[in-house]
This record gives sequence, C-alpha cells and structure tokens, in this order.
Amino acid sequence: MLKKWGAFFGSFLCIYFFCYSVLPFLDETLGFKEAHQKLAEEDIESGAWYYIFVKKVEPSSENVRHTLNYSNRGVKKDVEP
Repeated sequence: MLKKWGAFFGSFLCIYFFCYSVLPFLDETLGFKEAHQKLAEEDIESGAWYYIFVKKVEPSSENVRHTLNYSNRGVKKDVEP
C-alpha cells in the first residue's frame, strides 16, 4: 500500500517538474514565447484559430469520406469491361 501511495505522489512530482521546468524551457528554446506575446499584444483569441481551421477542413473531410465509400478500389485497371 505504501508503494502505491509513493507512486501516486511521485507521479504528481513528475508532472509538477514537467510543467514548471521542462515546458517553460521548451517554450524559450522553440520560440513559442514570441508567438504567445504577439497573440497577447494583438488581443487575438487563440481559441478562435482552432475553429477557423476546423471550418476550413470540415468540407474536405466530407469529400474524403465519400471518395473512400464510393471509389472503385476493387476494380482492376487492365481488365476490359
């Protein structure tokens, strides 16, 4: 039982370490900090970007689904009808 509690608190410690040291380090090194600052300066609601891109992709997903459903994948090209 003590091992389970130790693993439980150890996992929280790992998550804490990852969130407060690894993620800020990656934010600095990969250059996301400038993008975050630009979003804050321009007062851009970043959640809206997700919905814009989903709206752009949504019609194409319908086309892909229809192509997969109604394509002639099983027809051999060298056979004459």
